[in-house]
Amino acid sequence: MSGNTAERVGIFTDAIFAIAMTLLVIEIPRPGAADLEAGGDVTKAQAVGRLWQFLVDQRNDFFAYALAFSLLWIVWREHHTIFSQVSRVSATMISLHFPLLLLAAFLPYATTVMGHYPDNPLAALLLGLVIGALLVCRSAIQSQAARDDVLLPEVGARMHRADVTVSWIVTGYWALTLVLVWWTPWVEIPWSLTVAVGAAGRMISRRSAAGEADQVRTACGTPRAKGDSHDGNSVCIPDGR
Repeated sequence: MSGNTAERVGIFTDAIFAIAMTLLVIEIPRPGAADLEAGGDVTKAQAVGRLWQFLVDQRNDFFAYALAFSLLWIVWREHHTIFSQVSRVSATMISLHFPLLLLAAFLPYATTVMGHYPDNPLAALLLGLVIGALLVCRSAIQSQAARDDVLLPEVGARMHRADVTVSWIVTGYWALTLVLVWWTPWVEIPWSLTVAVGAAGRMISRRSAAGEADQVRTACGTPRAKGDSHDGNSVCIPDGR
Protein backbone atom coordinates (compact mmCIF):
# COMPACT_ATOMS: atom_id res chain seq x y z
CA MET A 1 0.00 0.00 0.00
CA SER A 2 1.26 3.49 -0.86
CA GLY A 3 0.63 4.78 2.66
CA ASN A 4 2.70 1.98 4.17
CA THR A 5 6.03 2.95 2.67
CA ALA A 6 8.83 3.36 5.18
CA GLU A 7 9.71 6.73 3.68
CA ARG A 8 6.27 8.30 4.23
CA VAL A 9 5.86 6.97 7.76
CA GLY A 10 9.46 7.88 8.61
CA ILE A 11 9.09 11.48 7.44
CA PHE A 12 5.89 11.96 9.42
CA THR A 13 7.46 10.44 12.53
CA ASP A 14 10.55 12.65 12.15
CA ALA A 15 8.31 15.72 12.06
CA ILE A 16 6.47 14.77 15.27
CA PHE A 17 9.71 14.02 17.10
CA ALA A 18 11.29 17.29 15.93
CA ILE A 19 8.29 19.28 17.18
CA ALA A 20 8.25 17.42 20.50
CA MET A 21 11.98 18.03 21.02
CA THR A 22 11.48 21.73 20.34
CA LEU A 23 8.47 22.03 22.65
CA LEU A 24 10.49 20.59 25.54
CA VAL A 25 12.34 23.86 26.01
CA ILE A 26 9.38 26.22 25.60
CA GLU A 27 7.94 25.61 29.08
CA ILE A 28 11.22 26.30 30.91
CA PRO A 29 10.68 29.62 32.74
CA ARG A 30 12.37 32.63 31.17
CA PRO A 31 14.01 35.41 33.18
CA GLY A 32 11.82 38.48 33.06
CA ALA A 33 12.38 40.44 36.27
CA ALA A 34 13.57 44.02 35.88
CA ASP A 35 16.27 43.60 38.54
CA LEU A 36 18.10 41.11 36.33
CA GLU A 37 19.18 43.92 34.02
CA ALA A 38 22.30 45.91 34.93
CA GLY A 39 21.84 49.65 35.08
CA GLY A 40 20.35 52.30 37.36
CA ASP A 41 20.44 51.04 40.93
CA VAL A 42 21.48 47.53 39.87
CA THR A 43 25.18 46.93 39.42
CA LYS A 44 26.55 44.38 36.97
CA ALA A 45 27.67 42.20 39.86
CA GLN A 46 24.16 42.24 41.33
CA ALA A 47 22.59 41.50 37.95
CA VAL A 48 24.95 38.56 37.40
CA GLY A 49 24.26 37.18 40.86
CA ARG A 50 20.49 37.46 40.52
CA LEU A 51 20.45 35.91 37.05
CA TRP A 52 22.70 33.10 38.25
CA GLN A 53 20.34 32.41 41.16
CA PHE A 54 17.38 32.42 38.77
CA LEU A 55 19.07 29.83 36.54
CA VAL A 56 20.00 27.70 39.55
CA ASP A 57 16.37 27.75 40.65
CA GLN A 58 15.41 26.23 37.28
CA ARG A 59 17.88 23.34 37.60
CA ASN A 60 15.09 20.78 37.85
CA ASP A 61 13.51 22.07 34.65
CA PHE A 62 16.87 21.87 32.90
CA PHE A 63 17.43 18.30 34.10
CA ALA A 64 13.95 17.19 33.04
CA TYR A 65 14.55 18.81 29.64
CA ALA A 66 17.92 17.10 29.16
CA LEU A 67 16.54 13.71 30.24
CA ALA A 68 13.47 13.87 27.99
CA PHE A 69 15.47 15.18 25.03
CA SER A 70 18.08 12.42 25.41
CA LEU A 71 15.48 9.67 25.49
CA LEU A 72 13.53 11.15 22.59
CA TRP A 73 16.80 11.28 20.67
CA ILE A 74 17.49 7.61 21.43
CA VAL A 75 14.00 6.54 20.38
CA TRP A 76 14.27 8.61 17.20
CA ARG A 77 17.69 7.17 16.34
CA GLU A 78 16.45 3.62 16.87
CA HIS A 79 13.37 4.36 14.80
CA HIS A 80 15.52 5.83 12.04
CA THR A 81 17.74 2.73 12.11
CA ILE A 82 14.91 0.23 11.87
CA PHE A 83 13.30 2.17 9.02
CA SER A 84 16.53 1.96 7.06
CA GLN A 85 16.34 -1.82 7.42
CA VAL A 86 12.78 -2.50 6.22
CA SER A 87 11.29 -2.69 2.75
CA ARG A 88 7.84 -1.60 3.90
CA VAL A 89 5.83 -0.99 7.06
CA SER A 90 3.31 -3.63 8.07
CA ALA A 91 -0.19 -2.80 9.29
CA THR A 92 0.75 -3.72 12.84
CA MET A 93 3.79 -1.46 12.74
CA ILE A 94 1.58 1.37 11.51
CA SER A 95 -0.82 0.76 14.41
CA LEU A 96 2.04 0.89 16.92
CA HIS A 97 2.96 4.33 15.62
CA PHE A 98 -0.26 5.80 16.98
CA PRO A 99 0.70 5.37 20.68
CA LEU A 100 4.36 6.09 19.84
CA LEU A 101 3.58 9.51 18.38
CA LEU A 102 0.82 10.22 20.90
CA LEU A 103 3.30 9.73 23.73
CA ALA A 104 6.06 11.67 21.99
CA ALA A 105 3.75 14.67 21.55
CA PHE A 106 2.60 14.43 25.21
CA LEU A 107 6.12 14.15 26.62
CA PRO A 108 6.75 17.95 26.76
CA TYR A 109 3.76 18.32 29.10
CA ALA A 110 4.93 15.52 31.41
CA THR A 111 8.43 16.99 31.37
CA THR A 112 7.11 20.41 32.40
CA VAL A 113 5.17 18.92 35.31
CA MET A 114 8.27 17.06 36.51
CA GLY A 115 10.45 20.14 36.10
CA HIS A 116 8.09 22.34 38.13
CA TYR A 117 7.36 19.78 40.88
CA PRO A 118 10.47 17.57 41.16
CA ASP A 119 9.69 16.47 44.73
CA ASN A 120 6.17 15.28 43.92
CA PRO A 121 6.04 11.47 43.38
CA LEU A 122 3.02 11.81 41.09
CA ALA A 123 4.97 14.17 38.80
CA ALA A 124 7.81 11.64 38.66
CA LEU A 125 5.37 8.81 38.01
CA LEU A 126 3.72 10.73 35.16
CA LEU A 127 7.03 11.34 33.41
CA GLY A 128 8.22 7.81 34.13
CA LEU A 129 5.09 6.20 32.71
CA VAL A 130 5.12 8.33 29.56
CA ILE A 131 8.77 7.56 28.82
CA GLY A 132 8.30 3.90 29.75
CA ALA A 133 5.34 3.52 27.40
CA LEU A 134 7.31 5.30 24.68
CA LEU A 135 10.13 2.78 25.08
CA VAL A 136 7.65 -0.10 24.94
CA CYS A 137 6.28 1.18 21.62
CA ARG A 138 9.81 1.59 20.25
CA SER A 139 10.74 -1.98 21.24
CA ALA A 140 7.47 -3.40 19.92
CA ILE A 141 8.01 -1.81 16.50
CA GLN A 142 11.52 -3.28 16.32
CA SER A 143 10.24 -6.73 17.29
CA GLN A 144 7.33 -6.55 14.87
CA ALA A 145 9.62 -5.84 11.92
CA ALA A 146 11.11 -9.33 12.27
CA ARG A 147 7.75 -11.02 12.89
CA ASP A 148 6.19 -9.44 9.79
CA ASP A 149 9.18 -10.36 7.61
CA VAL A 150 9.72 -6.84 6.28
CA LEU A 151 13.47 -6.69 6.91
CA LEU A 152 15.65 -6.17 3.86
CA PRO A 153 17.57 -9.26 2.70
CA GLU A 154 20.93 -7.74 3.58
CA VAL A 155 19.97 -7.10 7.21
CA GLY A 156 21.61 -9.72 9.44
CA ALA A 157 19.08 -11.52 11.60
CA ARG A 158 21.51 -11.98 14.50
CA MET A 159 22.35 -8.28 14.68
CA HIS A 160 18.69 -7.35 14.47
CA ARG A 161 17.82 -9.75 17.29
CA ALA A 162 20.67 -8.29 19.33
CA ASP A 163 19.30 -4.77 18.82
CA VAL A 164 15.79 -5.89 19.78
CA THR A 165 17.12 -7.61 22.91
CA VAL A 166 18.93 -4.46 24.02
CA SER A 167 15.83 -2.40 23.31
CA TRP A 168 13.74 -4.57 25.63
CA ILE A 169 16.50 -4.61 28.27
CA VAL A 170 16.50 -0.81 28.37
CA THR A 171 12.71 -0.81 28.53
CA GLY A 172 12.79 -3.30 31.41
CA TYR A 173 15.43 -1.26 33.22
CA TRP A 174 13.28 1.85 32.95
CA ALA A 175 10.24 -0.06 34.23
CA LEU A 176 12.22 -1.19 37.29
CA THR A 177 13.17 2.40 38.13
CA LEU A 178 9.49 3.30 38.47
CA VAL A 179 9.38 1.60 41.88
CA LEU A 180 11.64 4.43 43.07
CA VAL A 181 9.37 7.33 42.12
CA TRP A 182 8.21 7.79 45.72
CA TRP A 183 11.78 8.77 46.56
CA THR A 184 11.91 11.46 43.91
CA PRO A 185 14.07 13.36 43.07
CA TRP A 186 16.54 10.52 43.78
CA VAL A 187 14.89 8.48 41.02
CA GLU A 188 16.56 10.89 38.61
CA ILE A 189 19.90 9.15 39.27
CA PRO A 190 18.92 5.74 37.80
CA TRP A 191 16.99 7.55 35.06
CA SER A 192 20.14 9.39 34.02
CA LEU A 193 21.94 6.03 33.70
CA THR A 194 19.50 4.75 31.06
CA VAL A 195 21.69 5.88 28.17
CA ALA A 196 24.72 4.12 29.68
CA VAL A 197 22.71 0.92 30.20
CA GLY A 198 21.66 0.96 26.55
CA ALA A 199 25.19 1.67 25.30
CA ALA A 200 26.70 -1.11 27.41
CA GLY A 201 24.00 -3.58 26.41
CA ARG A 202 24.42 -2.78 22.73
CA MET A 203 28.18 -3.26 22.87
CA ILE A 204 27.90 -6.62 24.65
CA SER A 205 25.05 -7.98 22.50
CA ARG A 206 26.65 -6.95 19.23
CA ARG A 207 29.95 -8.56 20.19
CA SER A 208 28.05 -11.70 21.11
CA ALA A 209 26.11 -11.67 17.84
CA ALA A 210 29.31 -11.11 15.85
CA GLY A 211 30.99 -14.00 17.70
CA GLU A 212 28.08 -16.33 16.91
CA ALA A 213 28.21 -15.32 13.27
CA ASP A 214 31.96 -16.07 13.16
CA GLN A 215 31.35 -19.50 14.68
CA VAL A 216 28.69 -20.27 12.09
CA ARG A 217 30.96 -19.16 9.25
CA THR A 218 33.77 -21.31 10.66
CA ALA A 219 31.50 -24.33 11.00
CA CYS A 220 30.02 -23.80 7.56
CA GLY A 221 33.29 -23.16 5.83
CA THR A 222 32.75 -21.00 2.75
CA PRO A 223 29.43 -21.99 1.18
CA ARG A 224 29.00 -21.39 -2.51
CA ALA A 225 25.76 -19.52 -1.93
CA LYS A 226 23.41 -18.70 0.88
CA GLY A 227 21.54 -21.84 1.85
CA ASP A 228 24.01 -24.25 0.17
CA SER A 229 24.73 -27.41 2.13
CA HIS A 230 28.40 -27.89 2.99
CA ASP A 231 28.13 -31.49 4.03
CA GLY A 232 25.30 -32.76 1.86
CA ASN A 233 22.94 -33.07 4.81
CA SER A 234 22.67 -29.80 6.77
CA VAL A 235 21.86 -26.35 5.46
CA CYS A 236 24.32 -23.60 6.27
CA ILE A 237 22.89 -20.09 6.64
CA PRO A 238 25.71 -17.78 7.75
CA ASP A 239 23.62 -14.74 8.73
CA GLY A 240 21.41 -16.69 11.11
CA ARG A 241 18.18 -16.42 9.15
